[in-house]
Amino acid sequence: MSELGVLRIEDGRRSVRFERQLASPPAEVWDALTSPERLARWLAPGAIGAHAGGGVRLDFGEGGVVTGRVRSWEPPSLLEYEWRFEGETESVVRFELTPAGEGTLLVLDHRALAAGHAAGYSAGWHAYLASLQADLEDGDGGGSWDERFATALPRYREAAAALEVASLP
Repeated sequence: MSELGVLRIEDGRRSVRFERQLASPPAEVWDALTSPERLARWLAPGAIGAHAGGGVRLDFGEGGVVTGRVRSWEPPSLLEYEWRFEGETESVVRFELTPAGEGTLLVLDHRALAAGHAAGYSAGWHAYLASLQADLEDGDGGGSWDERFATALPRYREAAAALEVASLP
């Protein structure tokens, strides 16, 4: 399993940060993050407006629909958008891409999560980033997202519980 994301508390909300070294150059990773065809292969069918203020819509089928607005659009290095999901408070997803040798250092930061959602989102992004890496390497989603999520979730639940205990006065 890939390295776990790092959970933290900021302003009373939870955040998770991942760093992944990808073999693909930033322009290709950017395309995978923003092209509707590529998004559908590793994350969900949908579209991300190609400018600050552009709309975001990701359809996770029975899992629901995420909407929002693009907050930052700086190809091929920075993409940030609102993450609005019915029944949850708004959060923010940020992707930073930095050239690293012939590849890319990808940093994903999902901020302003409710405490009860931190472990699930962390395990979800963990699984989706594995799908992204597999898609970049060989054009396929890299196996079962459900299995990757189920394997990661207990570890993120433990990390979230430890974070809560550490934050007690």
